[in-house]
Amino acid sequence: MLLSLISILALLATPLRVTACEDECPVGITNALVANYQRPVKCVTEKIGQKIINKLGLVAQDSTTLSPDSLLAPMMKAYRNTSYTDLNTNIFPGFFHGKCQVDGVDPVGCPNPDCPVVCGTPGSIVHFFSTFSQIGYNTTSDSLMSCVSPHSASYSALEKSVAAHLPKSEMGPGPQILRFRRSLVFANDEPSVSSIANRENFVSVLRSILEQIPMALEDCCGGLDRPLCLWERALKTLILSYP
Repeated sequence: MLLSLISILALLATPLRVTACEDECPVGITNALVANYQRPVKCVTEKIGQKIINKLGLVAQDSTTLSPDSLLAPMMKAYRNTSYTDLNTNIFPGFFHGKCQVDGVDPVGCPNPDCPVVCGTPGSIVHFFSTFSQIGYNTTSDSLMSCVSPHSASYSALEKSVAAHLPKSEMGPGPQILRFRRSLVFANDEPSVSSIANRENFVSVLRSILEQIPMALEDCCGGLDRPLCLWERALKTLILSYP
């Protein structure tokens, strides 16, 4: 009886082996991705913001400042509020979750350092790093696009920000710009600045430029293979630092 009690106490005193990406693991990995994507996302805002300024001929009004960053501030505020949750959800448990065992046995390399089974361990993330990287990229692109959805509060704020910097000679007094709203069907070709004579055209041009965000992100990541948005060595080192 005494021996059994000692055995139980010893078992309770022994730390349980963590064989999954839990607790600080998903938090650390997600935070690393959010931090890594700061520069590409900044690049996107500069490209898209400058294109909006140039295409619509925006100008600073009164004491307001005008730059890609200030213009797209509503979008970026919304992105910062959602990017972590979106990435964390899509990676854990969206793809990497569950046990690695096959027929009750861990395959060679599982849980670490290179697990050929999709499961919730660092070794699995390393083995399927290309999938992990693609999820991070796609999620970032989708998060940015959700922030400029026509029905979102961030888009409404962005539209007002753009309207506030429209040339008054083209659009008339500011309050008239926001007086009405209607659904739009966009043409493939963007109208030139000289043809922007009413609010419908202004909104059409704005939305058509915002639809180019995924292409801008691809460009900011170095092209189709995303060489500037892989961070493979650093991320694998971080991932395997977790038990």
